[in-house]
Amino acid sequence: MFKLSTLSKLSGLVAVCGLAWATTITPASARSSEVDQLRAAIVFNVLRFIEFAPEQRGTIDFCVAPDADGYDAFRSFSGRRAGSRIVSVRTARDGSYFGCDVVYLDSGGRDQIQRASARGRLVIGGGRRFIDNGGTVGLVQSGGQVRFQLNLVAASNSQLTISSRLIRLASKVAR
Repeated sequence: MFKLSTLSKLSGLVAVCGLAWATTITPASARSSEVDQLRAAIVFNVLRFIEFAPEQRGTIDFCVAPDADGYDAFRSFSGRRAGSRIVSVRTARDGSYFGCDVVYLDSGGRDQIQRASARGRLVIGGGRRFIDNGGTVGLVQSGGQVRFQLNLVAASNSQLTISSRLIRLASKVAR
């Protein structure tokens, strides 16, 4: 019979394996919506390995930039649990990220990322230069394959802790 701590470790291992699998899927003809679903699944799994400030509420307010693609794919995760918190997805209105724990930018230049960044806020987006421009988690697409990159300096500046298990799975880590 398994102990509760063993079951917890097993569920964490299953989640890490699922994340590794999701980042290496290469559909023969990935349509945009399939890539959006894959991107959203990776982001949702990444959230499970980020430790936010302890004083934050029981909800993760996930804000999608108004011009970002794939909102419907992200919205499908609204109401699901990431760790001990429930994810609530909404569109960021007027470029204001007030009240957001996570901000998803489709891609972002340095200025846009800086506007979205704040203490306790995770900034996620797409493009090969996203983490170089100050984003915390970057999603890089090559054909139908999506991988993630991490910026540990940005995470530290936002007072976020990223699990070492997630760091090991990243295709690139900026330290």
